[in-house]
Parts: sequence; structure tokens; C-alpha cells
Amino acid sequence: MEHVVEMRDIVTRFGDKVVHDGISLEVRRGEVLAVVGGSGSGKSTLLREMVMLLQPTSGTVTVLGTDVTGKGELALLPLRRRLGVMFQHGALFGGQTVLENVGVPLREHTDLRDDLVDEIAVMKLKLSGLEPEVGAMSPNQLSGGMRKRAALARALALDPELLFLDEPSSGLDPISADGLDELILQLKELLGLTIVMVTHDMDSLWRVADRVVLLGDKRILGYGTMKELANAGDAQVRRYFSGPRARAAAHEHTGVAGQ
Repeated sequence: MEHVVEMRDIVTRFGDKVVHDGISLEVRRGEVLAVVGGSGSGKSTLLREMVMLLQPTSGTVTVLGTDVTGKGELALLPLRRRLGVMFQHGALFGGQTVLENVGVPLREHTDLRDDLVDEIAVMKLKLSGLEPEVGAMSPNQLSGGMRKRAALARALALDPELLFLDEPSSGLDPISADGLDELILQLKELLGLTIVMVTHDMDSLWRVADRVVLLGDKRILGYGTMKELANAGDAQVRRYFSGPRARAAAHEHTGVAGQ
């Protein structure tokens, strides 16, 4: 099976603080891989290393067949165009309309005329479940769910092969979170995307993830499907997936009450 991201022996330090100590994993083409773990376990840091916003202290990162370790900004630019990133809080520019926000990657990375950029931006908004009229609004006029969808539209602007989502459902009410989960699954099938997401939402993990990586103690504690992890023999893995919310999510999606 083709691996579109490979991380080997990743060590990440910030001063004296060790965040990752020898992490190795692969992302398979066409899957949704979720990265989970407790606060401070290095989930978002790992994501930033995959999207080439941060270099690990040691180890190698290969993205879409290219070893990106130690590469400069110019060398990485063509590869970055093949990725889409939705940041945790949307990271929309408050001084621009939603349509202008979605068009930012197109204006940065293509020579398309402004009217074509706007046309494509409208298409991406529709693809993300937003009406074209939303494009004229400013980000602070949007609800939390709409802001997430607008950020997703921007992440899709350049037709990426790889989509990275940092806490896509955080801060959303259950109905909005469910709708976003359904959208992620639809986009995966419609566009043939490979998706890596950081999340703490147990419902999303059962509904969306093909495989899950559990981080803790600076390493990978567990790696597999939700069913495999929920029934793991390791006490640390079992503890993460056996809380009340985890048991409720497991029961809803499998019909079996958690242990």
C-alpha cells in the first residue's frame, strides 16, 4: 500500500523539553488517519512537521515521495501546493471577506485573474456546504460551524492531494460537529483525498477515522483501528479509550457498551 507520508525516528525538542522521542508512522493513500493524545502529547507539533511548518530535531519526514528533512522554503514550495491545511481556529483573516480568504492560496500560488479566483472560491464554498452569499460576509459574522467550513474551503482551494485538519470539530455543538464529520467523509470519497486530522472528539474518531495514532509519554502508545484500540491489552491505551465519553461513543457506533 502506498504511503503518502512517512515519519522515521522523529525526535522533537524545544530547549530541554522533549516532545517526541523516536516516533515512526505512515499515512496510507486514501485513508483518514487521526492523531490523538492527552494535552501536551505533541499532536499539533507532529502535524506541523508533516506539513513542513516545523523541522524535527532529528529523524526523517517524507511527504508524497519527497524527503523534506532539512529542505529550504523554495525547495518545499511546489510540494506545499499539493497540501491543504485547516488550522484549529480557522485562522481566517479578519480584514478580508470569506471569499477573499478562500482565494488567498490561489492568489499566492497561481497567476489566475481575479474573476477566475473568485469563481473557484465560490465553488470551494459550495463544496464545503456554504451558500455563495456567505462569501461577502466577514469571518466575525460567521457561526463557529460556518467558520470551520470556510477554513475548509480555503484548505481545498488548490485541489490538494493531502488534507490536514487540526481539531476540526472543537468548539462546535453536536449537530454542527456531526455535519462536519459527514462533510469530511463526502470530500474523501468525492475528491479521493488522504486526510490526517488531530482530534479529541470520540464520535469523530469512530465515524471518520480509518486508523488512529495515540501519542503519550513522547512516543506512540497505540496505532490501529478504533475497534483495535478500544480492545487493546495495553493499560495506557485502554485508559484513554475507556472514559465515559469514549464508552458512550463506542456504544453509539458499534452497539456494544465499552468495558
